[in-house]
Amino acid sequence: MPQNITTQRAANHPQSPSDPTFSAIAPAGTLQTALDALDALVDECVLRADEDGLSATAMDPATVGLVELDLGADAFEAYDAAGTSMGVDLERLRDVVGMADRDQLVRLALDEETRTLHVRVGQLSYTLALIDPDAIRSPPDEIDFADQFTATVAADGAAFSRAVEAADMVSDHLELGVDEEATHLYARADGDTDTVSVEVPEEDCSTFDPGVARSLFSLQYLSSVERAVPADHRVRLRLGEEAPIEVEFGIADSDGTARYVISPRLTQN
Repeated sequence: MPQNITTQRAANHPQSPSDPTFSAIAPAGTLQTALDALDALVDECVLRADEDGLSATAMDPATVGLVELDLGADAFEAYDAAGTSMGVDLERLRDVVGMADRDQLVRLALDEETRTLHVRVGQLSYTLALIDPDAIRSPPDEIDFADQFTATVAADGAAFSRAVEAADMVSDHLELGVDEEATHLYARADGDTDTVSVEVPEEDCSTFDPGVARSLFSLQYLSSVERAVPADHRVRLRLGEEAPIEVEFGIADSDGTARYVISPRLTQN
C-alpha cells in the first residue's frame, strides 16, 4: 500500500480542502505525545474523529498489548469533525509532526475525496496518503479486566521509568507488585547472576490503594510503554495477582489520556 508524503514550501503548498471532514489545530507537543503513545505498540492504526475528539484503539500483532488513546476536543486550539475514520501510518505522521517545536501549532485537515491528510507546520506543508481503515487489523473485542485489578498506584512517570530501565540491565522480564505489608510498590528482575529491585513507598505515591498484586511481564512491552510515558507526568498503574497491568497517563493537561493493558508474561508458582 503506497504511503506518499508530498512536501512543499507554504508559498506553493497543495490546496487545503475547502470543506474538510476533519480539521484541527494543536500544539505539536500534544500531538507528539499522543502519537508516541500509539506508536509504542503498533505501526499503524485507525484514528476516529468525531465531535468529542480523536480516539484510537489498537492491539499489537502478538495480542499481548492493547493501547487506547482519547484526545478530547478541548486538547486542541481549534477542532471540527463530522465523524470519520482515518487509517494512519504512525511513523510517517510522527516524522511530520516531529519537525515542529513542541509549542509550535500544527494544522490538520482531511480531504475525504482524495483520502489524504494535509498537515501544516510553520512554513512547510505536507500531504499524507492515508490507509484504508478496512485494511488495518481491528483489535479483538475488549475484555473488562476490572475484576482482576486488586491494587492501584499512581506515581511519577520517572519512578516507573527507573524501575523498567533498572530491570532491563539484568533481565528480559520484570515482576511488579505490592509488598505483603502493603507499604510500597516494588519492581524486581532476576538475571542469570544479578538481581535488581526498585521500591516506590506509599508516601511517594499520589494514590496508593494496595491489595494482593504480583505479576511477571515481558520487558519488551514494558520498555516500549515506558518510553512513551513523559517523565514529568503522573502514571497510574492497576495490578493484580498473575493478571494484566494497566498503565494510564494524562495528555494535554488531562484533556486526553493514553491507556495500555499488557498481559502477564508467565504463570508463576
